[in-house]
Amino acid sequence: MPLDILYEDEAMIFVDKPPGIVVQRSHDATEPVLVEEVAAYLEPRGQRCFLMQRLDRGTTGVIFFTKLASINAGVTRQFERKRLRKRYLALAEGEISEAQTIEAPLARVGPISFGVRAGGKHSVTSVTPLASSRQASFLDIQLRTGRTHQIRVHLAAIGHPMVGDWLYGERNASRPMLHASTIEMIHPLTQQPLVVSSPLPEDFRAAARERGVAL
Repeated sequence: MPLDILYEDEAMIFVDKPPGIVVQRSHDATEPVLVEEVAAYLEPRGQRCFLMQRLDRGTTGVIFFTKLASINAGVTRQFERKRLRKRYLALAEGEISEAQTIEAPLARVGPISFGVRAGGKHSVTSVTPLASSRQASFLDIQLRTGRTHQIRVHLAAIGHPMVGDWLYGERNASRPMLHASTIEMIHPLTQQPLVVSSPLPEDFRAAARERGVAL
């Protein structure tokens, strides 16, 4: 699988993840696995890779790996202290006209699904509409917590499931229209701000056009 590298230096590598690719191998995975592709790319140079985040199979956009075990703890602290910020863009069903914060606890409700449940893990998502039509809304998403399927479940809980979400919305859909747009962090070696972004993929843009949303 060819890698679309957004940024690389001696310490880290940022890759633009395409849709339909799993990040880590499961017991039954037979298709390309992103972490293995990155490892194979770095191996001839004697470099290793350490996965620092995860994205669902259908999600596109920025994902990054470190190359040095010595910086992993510092990167993890940036996650914990909210100094590393991830921006997501989503296309949701229906019109969302105002910014809102969704605060609802999440728990596993099935083998691969999650839902809003009392007693679940504290979960907070901030949603800001950037453009909309009666059919769909283009959203800027900020995660205040990081739970599995958090954005997908929270949008479905307010009655606006993600376009293409076969698990929490339309059953015969292709993929959830969710894009990891930008990562902002402090470079662990230089201590300077680092911003890496990924452009919206064409299938996301096409889904927005079909629903009358101008991006």
